[in-house]
Amino acid sequence: MKSHKIITCAGYGGTGSSIITDLLKEFDNVKSMGDFEFSIAHDMDGISDLQHYIVDDFHRNKVAEGIYRFKRMSRFIEQQYNTFFKGKFMNYIDQYIDSLVDVEWMGYWHQHSWRESPWKMFYKYNLPYSIKKRWHKLFHRHDKYEYEPSMPLSMMYTSYGSERFYSATRDFFNSLFNELDPDFQYEYLALDQLVPPYTPERYTSYFPNLKTIIIDRDPRDLYLLNKIYWKVGYIPYEDINIFIKWYRLTRKHTQNEKLEGANVLKIQFEDCIYQYDTTIKKILDFVGINVHHHIHPKRHFNPAISSKNTKLWEIHPEFISDCELIKKELNQYCYNF
Repeated sequence: MKSHKIITCAGYGGTGSSIITDLLKEFDNVKSMGDFEFSIAHDMDGISDLQHYIVDDFHRNKVAEGIYRFKRMSRFIEQQYNTFFKGKFMNYIDQYIDSLVDVEWMGYWHQHSWRESPWKMFYKYNLPYSIKKRWHKLFHRHDKYEYEPSMPLSMMYTSYGSERFYSATRDFFNSLFNELDPDFQYEYLALDQLVPPYTPERYTSYFPNLKTIIIDRDPRDLYLLNKIYWKVGYIPYEDINIFIKWYRLTRKHTQNEKLEGANVLKIQFEDCIYQYDTTIKKILDFVGINVHHHIHPKRHFNPAISSKNTKLWEIHPEFISDCELIKKELNQYCYNF
């Protein structure tokens, strides 16, 4: 199957990874999908979790539950993804599941009841089970074998083995990517957040032609942006000490792991602004794009505009003490302006 070269950017939440997809909109051989996060590979109950149940920690019944959760999660995100895949997203999901499954049947496992609300669990599973057990005890005392009441049936699956899983997953993503550019007008596709910044190597078997750019930014600006403007719940900002602890923990892996390599590049948000020419060249050399394809420089990523989101403590001196504490505690992550 013909395939595109894929570029993705990854960040830690608010660190500016979308500057990469914005930048790549300026190239005539790249189709950039903007800042929509194509995160199905690493979402909760996403493909990486499927890998856990099928490959990393196979369990005959957990596979079925993992596939159920993956399909449920896919239905939650279906409407958003259909915007890009012409209303056929779930068709691709169903084809992917079919390609993974070795055996399927209508069956029952006790965790099926956990999918329901407490009231539905009681009336659909617990109450009928109790009635059937009591009925059997009263009228079938002399049965030779242990009695197990029949329960409502759901689809069960078994899938086993790494080779099939990785092959099916590559085909799935390749089909999705080809839907984005079916006539292959572009050599590259750029998508935001295909992989996370923590263990990008885990996902290399899903995307054989993938280049990943990880973006981080000065913790002082990240703190102030969230405390003053965004106030998003996934970044703590009410307590400066909690923010510092959170930031340090979410970057701790960078001290013990070699993130960069042939397919992974880590850059600072601030370098894209204050060392624009050098950093753009570094990015293009990494992904393999000739600078001649950069036909609309600074149309979508303008460092003069983005610079307004840096050094925020200079225009918010009321938070200077918080920023000084961040500088003291997280000095290794602070940018040298």
